[in-house]
Amino acid sequence: MIPLTAKLGYTLWIALWVPLIQTTYGPQNFFWLCNIAQLILLYAIWRENRLLLASQSGMFFLVGSGWTLDLVVAMALGGYSVTGFTTYMFNPDISLVVRLSSLYHTALPPFLLWLAWRVGHDRRGPWLQCLIGAAGVIGGWLFTDPERNINWVYEFFGLAALVDSTALWVACLLVIYPLTLFFPGDWLFRRFLRWLG
Repeated sequence: MIPLTAKLGYTLWIALWVPLIQTTYGPQNFFWLCNIAQLILLYAIWRENRLLLASQSGMFFLVGSGWTLDLVVAMALGGYSVTGFTTYMFNPDISLVVRLSSLYHTALPPFLLWLAWRVGHDRRGPWLQCLIGAAGVIGGWLFTDPERNINWVYEFFGLAALVDSTALWVACLLVIYPLTLFFPGDWLFRRFLRWLG
């Protein structure tokens, strides 16, 4: 159902992107939920696995769209990111190639819609994403440096300061992400799918 050209094209992208990120940021960067999503999608595309595709579609559709909106606003404001999510895109200390590679946040949401149009969408996706997301959040907490703040396990808009410990904050994230990203993202993704007909 997914054309071979799409599978090969995405595989080529991952083959270029992984070593770029590995050499620039190291393996810790792959704990970001967006980066986990890209790797899961590689497997899901080749297997044409609707459930795995759906598990990443809603979350990434919402995050990628928000990231893109933040980038567009930051460009209009001369490089000032309102949320701080895309501040690094204007940092000249980071290689232009590395910064441009982050544009996958913009390219992936329409690609995910196209994939769902080809293979369908599994409504169990956000439930599976709760497990995958929990692994990413806990892995980011246990295996990455605190200053990296992968998946915001140490700080997020000052909210982490409201709890007494990092472990409690991580536990909160295991509830916050499904309620704010996984399930709303899936709902929004399905609305767009229906609109596309």
